[in-house]
Amino acid sequence: MDMDDTDTTTDVASTFGTIFNEPDNKWLITLRFVVIGIGIMLNVGVTAVFLYIKMYKKSLLHGLIFQQSVVDLFGCCMFLFFYNQDAPDGTGGRVFCKARVLYWFGTYTSVYNLVMITVERYIAVVHPLTYRNRNIGRKSGLFYTIPYIIGFLISFHLAIIADANEELPGECRYNESSKAVSVLSGLLQFLLIFFLPAGFMIFCYSRILSEIHRRSLDNKQHSNSRKQLYVSIKRNLVFTMLIVVIAFIITTAPNTSMYLIYNICQCFAFSIIIEHEFTVLLSTCNMCINPIIYGAKMDNFRSGVRKIWRQLILHLGLHSVGDESTAVNTSQNKSKTSI
Repeated sequence: MDMDDTDTTTDVASTFGTIFNEPDNKWLITLRFVVIGIGIMLNVGVTAVFLYIKMYKKSLLHGLIFQQSVVDLFGCCMFLFFYNQDAPDGTGGRVFCKARVLYWFGTYTSVYNLVMITVERYIAVVHPLTYRNRNIGRKSGLFYTIPYIIGFLISFHLAIIADANEELPGECRYNESSKAVSVLSGLLQFLLIFFLPAGFMIFCYSRILSEIHRRSLDNKQHSNSRKQLYVSIKRNLVFTMLIVVIAFIITTAPNTSMYLIYNICQCFAFSIIIEHEFTVLLSTCNMCINPIIYGAKMDNFRSGVRKIWRQLILHLGLHSVGDESTAVNTSQNKSKTSI
């Protein structure tokens, strides 16, 4: 969250953080392009694989993972646009700062899409009868829509209070009318974007892992190889999403915590310290690493990549053979003509 304390002096900022000096920090701009550029390419790759082999149609879970990649791709693009350049002067700066809410909308939607994946896994594993009897998998519209609704509701107020910072040209700020509003904003962001989603996901995956462990013990006693395979597949999917949750906690906690501390103490200029730049970049990294986790843990995804790779090699091989045949025919025709 990019917020300026217009009453905070540079001396105070330097006491509680390292001043962000734009001309001397071209390396940070380069770092953003490298890290987020890789994230964009990975998300494009995941989206392409899901579309090519129609993996998103396999189940509600795969559809939500596909949506996760699309939302993360959007968030990465918005970060590069809104956080790697200064706000323009005049009215354009105000529009720019208000439009920055698009980045936070993507970030919040990504968070609650992870929550929806957790809900789907929790019901499917812990309450499988309810999942089947109520056709949870077919009620996909609700699961797909909720993240966008929550993301919009949480981020909408930022578009109202955002404005260009007249005292710091090129920067944006969010105009809180009072200290109470500032503290409330910090608490809501910390609770709704980090603490509650993280707590909910930890609880659900703890229950899921416990249930899978119990079923594994039961299946060993009954020596049912088919059920053991089923549990193995479930365990692999759950561990995949568990890694995603751990990555979410590591990348999201710093920025939400710093924003909360700032709103409580008002003791540093939030947007002009280098630590803030790193926490926002780290938060965006959560949208970059999900594709790596999918590729490392999901068998279907790896199979899809291998399938695309084989077809690409075959396609290139056929073109190569075709080019050689054309060259040979051309050479023979020239020889006949010369005779």
